[in-house]
Amino acid sequence: MTRQISLYLIIFLLTTVLTGCFIGAGTHGSLKGYQYATTKEKLDSAVIFVINNNPNIYRDTTNSNYIIEINGKNDTIIDNYSKSYLTIKIKTNKGQADYTFRYYGGEEDWKISTTSEIFICYAHDELGKGGSEGNGGVDRKTLKHLTEVFERELVCHIDKQLNLMHIETE
Repeated sequence: MTRQISLYLIIFLLTTVLTGCFIGAGTHGSLKGYQYATTKEKLDSAVIFVINNNPNIYRDTTNSNYIIEINGKNDTIIDNYSKSYLTIKIKTNKGQADYTFRYYGGEEDWKISTTSEIFICYAHDELGKGGSEGNGGVDRKTLKHLTEVFERELVCHIDKQLNLMHIETE
């Protein structure tokens, strides 16, 4: 009987750990997310429109792959633009902040989902402070500054473009 309970406990723990690995946003985690009641195609169009029309946002359009080490593991970011990750630089009164964000869900979600979400994977302020949730997180003060800039320069404009209000997620 004890052996059976131990086996169930091991299966339960493995299932919980593995499910967390697949549900999360990869090894980087999510610093903050913004969900919309619209299709991924419409969100994508709004994101690109805002980036192209906001003079405070700069996007390096060279195709680059970045390998970032987080807690001894490598995470690859495929930059610009794979319907997954997107990197931008936002001008601030102190310099520029760098962001990598992505769309939630895979290619199948693009076809069938009626809701969509972007979330910040990596962010660094003007002094290079920041990172991701997966590398131990970002201190509260830096995270507050980074999300305020991201929201002011990108998210609020997406809201206006879609004529929708986002829901914040983590």
